[in-house]
Amino acid sequence: MLNKEKNFFEAIANITQNLNIYAGGDFVIYIFSNHRKLEKIHLFSQDKLKRDNFEFKKLASDILRSSKIENFEFLTDFTDLIHMKVENFSIYFIHYPYRIYKEIEIVEINKKKLNTGIKSFSVEDSVCVKINVFINSQDKKEIIESALDILFGIEKANLSKDKLSKIYEYKYGIALYEIINDIKEKIKEISENEIMFENLGIELIQKITKKELVYSLQRYFT
Repeated sequence: MLNKEKNFFEAIANITQNLNIYAGGDFVIYIFSNHRKLEKIHLFSQDKLKRDNFEFKKLASDILRSSKIENFEFLTDFTDLIHMKVENFSIYFIHYPYRIYKEIEIVEINKKKLNTGIKSFSVEDSVCVKINVFINSQDKKEIIESALDILFGIEKANLSKDKLSKIYEYKYGIALYEIINDIKEKIKEISENEIMFENLGIELIQKITKKELVYSLQRYFT
């Protein structure tokens, strides 16, 4: 890992520790599975995010500059969502008023130790987050990215459907079976869509075909 990359992840770690923020979703699954190239990092706050939150933005900016990162800008912010660009990543701060199944710290990336751990959701939490993105998104790229994240996250956590159901209901108060048809419909949508991964700009690190992805998810959620 290059010094610049290490500085970036150190900055993310300091943001999570100092602003009561959790990394989660695709970032966490990527760290443990290394399955696809990552372009976005989602950081979740259990505190409400206010529009034009000057104090929050100043603290984040100070942390980035202290990590020798100057190439960043805030792009848009809405109630409960702040979007910024840092180096080659899009970073989204999102209000997340739901239960956390398990909190972890990521202390190593690409076999390099971080000075400060990145406060994060577990892989199990992150799979649940990605299920919600999967069934609610209308963006073809985001749907397939979420499908990949769900599959590799399930495999990495050795997560049975029964255990996933219990965690999902604990977090959201909704039984997984209540949304199972939505999941199946999205899997069907991927199967019938002729667009391939590379045409959407999805760069796989671990090779898997669309047919294999669809079959594995269909088998799991049957």
